[in-house]
Order: sequence, then C-alpha cells, then structure tokens
Amino acid sequence: MRKPWPEQQCRPDLGLQQGPRHGRHCHAQSYESGFAQNEHWTGCFGGIKNFSAKLSPEEDQYDDQGYATNRHWVSGPNMIFKHIVEAMFTGAFAGEYDSFFWMEMDAVPVMANWLDKFVEEAAEMPAMNMAIRGSPYYGANWLMFSHMMPSYLLNHINGNAIYNLQHPWTKFLFDTFTAEGNANLMEEMAFDTAYSAITAAAMEGSNSMLAAAWAASNGTAMTYSSDTELIRNFANTLLNSSHEIGGYIRHGSRKNVFESLAGDMVTLGVLGLDGENDRMLSSMSTNHPFKKVLMLTHYPVTMSTQTIEAPGGDVTLTIEKADQGPLMHMCEVADKVTTPWFALASNLHHINAPVSVLMSMGEPVMPYVLATSPYCTSRPDCKAALDQAEELFGISLNYHHDLNEVLFKTSDVTSFCAAWMTAAGNRTVETCDLVFGPTADDFVAWKFAMGMNITGVPRDKTRYGWRPWTTLWAPMPVDERSCSTPVYGETEYMESLAFISNCSLYVENASACDADAMCHWKPMFETGICAMQSTGTNMVVNVTVPPAATTEEPTDELLSNAYGTVSVFGTVLALCRAIA
Repeated sequence: MRKPWPEQQCRPDLGLQQGPRHGRHCHAQSYESGFAQNEHWTGCFGGIKNFSAKLSPEEDQYDDQGYATNRHWVSGPNMIFKHIVEAMFTGAFAGEYDSFFWMEMDAVPVMANWLDKFVEEAAEMPAMNMAIRGSPYYGANWLMFSHMMPSYLLNHINGNAIYNLQHPWTKFLFDTFTAEGNANLMEEMAFDTAYSAITAAAMEGSNSMLAAAWAASNGTAMTYSSDTELIRNFANTLLNSSHEIGGYIRHGSRKNVFESLAGDMVTLGVLGLDGENDRMLSSMSTNHPFKKVLMLTHYPVTMSTQTIEAPGGDVTLTIEKADQGPLMHMCEVADKVTTPWFALASNLHHINAPVSVLMSMGEPVMPYVLATSPYCTSRPDCKAALDQAEELFGISLNYHHDLNEVLFKTSDVTSFCAAWMTAAGNRTVETCDLVFGPTADDFVAWKFAMGMNITGVPRDKTRYGWRPWTTLWAPMPVDERSCSTPVYGETEYMESLAFISNCSLYVENASACDADAMCHWKPMFETGICAMQSTGTNMVVNVTVPPAATTEEPTDELLSNAYGTVSVFGTVLALCRAIA
C-alpha cells in the first residue's frame, strides 16, 4: 500500500473523461465506488472528478483503422481535449488547478513510483519556464521516410504530457487552436501536432503574430520541452516485453507488446547468390535472435560450420552448396533446418540489429500491406505475387506478404512445398509460366485453401512500427528472363536502390554513424540504429491568431501535479489542486 502523501505536498485529483464510445457510466461508477469504500489506491488522490464531453455521434469521430481512410479521424479526441482544457481555464474548474497530466488509455505505467516522478517533474516546470513537458516519438515507424515528413510532426511532443495552466503559452496555444478561424485544425489535425506546428512557427518567426505572442510569453527553448523521464512515446511501434523504455510510463498499447522467440527455436536461411557475404556475416555478431544460420550458396563452396560470438549467445553458421535453384530457396531451407521456425534472407541482406522475433501466445507477428495500397498497386512484382497465389490456389488475397518478413513454421512449409509442386504442374519459372518460385503469398493462399488457421498476428506495416529482421544493403539483381510482362526490371532495381540508406549499413556502430554527416545515431532497444539525418520538410500550417488570444508573464508559483491510475478506461486526466 502506498504511503499517504505528506501534508505539505499536493495530492492530485483523479479525473475521468470519456466520450460516448467508452461505456463511461459503468467504468466511472466502479472508480467512484472505490473512493466511497476507501480502497487502498484511493489514498494516492485528493478526490475524483467524473465528467463527460457529451459528444454527439457526429463529433465522436476516431478512425481506429488508420487516418488515411477518414481525414476527420481526430475530431473526437480533439473535442474531448477541448472540453477539459476549457473547463480548466474558464469553466467548472477554473482556478482550481495549476497543472494537469493528460493520460490516455494506452499510456501504461511500467515503473514503480511513477506518481512521485510526475509530482517531481511538474513541480520543476515553473522555474524552468515550461508550458508543456512530454515525450517526442521514440518508435521506429518514421525512419525510412522522415525526410518527407513535416518538421513539426517529427519534433512534436505527444499529447500525453504535463500541461502548466499558469504559463501564458499554454493558454495561447489553446485559444489559437480552438479559435473559430482555425476550425479546420480541430477537424483534421491532432491537437498535439497542431501545438507543435504553432510553436515551431512562433520560434522560427515565420509567422509574425505567433512570434510576437511567443516573445510576450517569454518563450525559450525549454517552454515546449521534451526533457522528461516520466513518459516515453512509442505509439504504434511493436515492442519486445523485455525492452526497458527508459521512462516511467509507456505510451503504447499493450497489444503492441510481444514476447521474444528463443534463439534456438529459429533458423535464418540465407540465399547465397554470390560470394559477397561480408556484410551479412559481420552483422551476425550483433543483437539478433538467430542462434542458427544456414547459408545455401549458388556458387562453388566447401561445406563448413563456424561459431560467431554475439551478445545474445554464440551463432552457429553452416555454409553449403544449394541442391535446388534460387527460386526454390524456401522449400530447400524447410527440408534442411532442424528448428520449428525459420526466416529467409539473402547475402544481399544484413541483419537489421537490434531486432527480435516477436511472438504472442506462440504466434509470430505477420506483417503485411494491403493489396490496394499505393505500394502494392504501383509495383508490378507485388501484383504478380498476388496473381500467382490466386492462380495456384484459387484464393484472392487482400494482403501482400514479403517473403523475407514472414516467420515460417517448418512443418507447414514442408507440406506446402509438396502442394505447390502439384499446383504448378508442368508450368515452370524459366519459361515465364510462373513469375516466382514459392512465395509468402502462395503459402498464405494455400493455408486458406486448405482451411487451415493462418499462423501469425497480422499487423499492417503502414500503421505499425515493425523492424524486419534483415534489410537490403544492395538491390536484388534484375530478372533477366524475357517474359512478356517483366515484374522486376531496371526501373524496379533503381527504385529499390533509392530506398536503401547508407546509414542503415552502420549496424550497431554509433561512432561510424555519427562520423557520417548524412546520418545520426538514435538510441533504440538494446543499442541503437543509424538513421538518415533529417529535419523534415518546411510545411507551413495556416493559423489564424484570434484577437482574444492574450499572453501574460509567467509566475513562479509552484506548479502542482497530476496522476492517473493504471487501469482506468477511456481518457484519464490527472489533476492537482492549486496551492494558495
């Protein structure tokens, strides 16, 4: 049981705020009942506040299938945030609180004493001239296309943050974001990214009225601050449960946290197209899950076995000449490995350390892209893979799966390969009757055709930050067949080459990464990754500064604190009473 708060210290109130979708009354009543019965956890709070934004169904918009399908996906969350902050500044709670911590359902405490950390950080904010204190994005979703993203989005502080109600910039941001002239922001931009865009324009001076308000608020580099240990924002990045995030609260749903497959349960089957193996071999001494690696070469080689030291334990590498052609690599690996699972790569890949094989209830993460996605519709090889799966097994798939990103169950693939040979019949790859050898899409279509369960936890790669086990350091060679409809020619080769970052070649090598002016080292998981140096694009957001938006000099009053409970449903507000 937590010790009572000292008399002189702020005791935060717990505020429950939910929209119509959350079943507000049932959950709120359970917490109110806890207070009435003086349950042990209630000693952490001064009281409980329960209120609703009373959104209409039209206002309660939240597109949990991905905002690309609904440009108004942020309407509901923005309206709830507006309702609460309005109550703090001018409504039912005006003058009652100095600060609050906005804590959503997927903000999950992962360390003890997180409430104490919140109290500590909130109390520091006035002296440090902080209006907002929270976390930037620590996940992996943006790495490959950060150079195409607006700088305000790259640098934004996630909305799960501490808000200093006494700082004039906090009030100015709210008044500006909710102004009648900025209705488009409320409808189409999440409040935290809008706050970042407004602050960036003010700091850069690109908008003179915003710059004037920033100066009047005594804005400094610390006013909009990511200097926090309280929370780390991982959003939709898929995480290993053993990963220590470096903060007290993880912003990331529990459904995005997985277990790691033991290294002796999986083999990495490497297709050796030529003798250029140095990058793949050197990456085996990094943080990765493969304790066994089988390289099947398509050039003369003497069979050998060697042991490579790696942080997670020794790796046994076996190199031998392949018995079948390169396009039958999946089936030959399935015949030769002794582990229950295997993954595929080529010697043109390197291990994408630090990386894990993520599992849930014995099932691996199964990444995909929609067949109708821009990626798939623009690439002939993606469409051809889906067409081949339908031709062989009569199943039209809605999703495309990459051969090098699927974890295969060895026993299933052995049966699949026999069925694939039967379905292929007299058709051959060499004569272009078939575009590919066995593919991941063929495998999935076969399982559907057989009425089997699809082994895997599906995740859309465009929405979830998933690190593939391996990544290309050079494009796969051009298909030299003279097929009537080429699917991987010079155009596709050059597109693949353009997508490969030189920075990704510095695998777990921080010093080499930082020495390259085009790259920067980003701590992540066990070690870190080398990403392209990018400040993003200078996209301008049109903002109208309302006449009523005023700023006042910040005071030195002690900023109070906020707290939310671990198991609250819906949006949680953690509040602290103002100190006289």
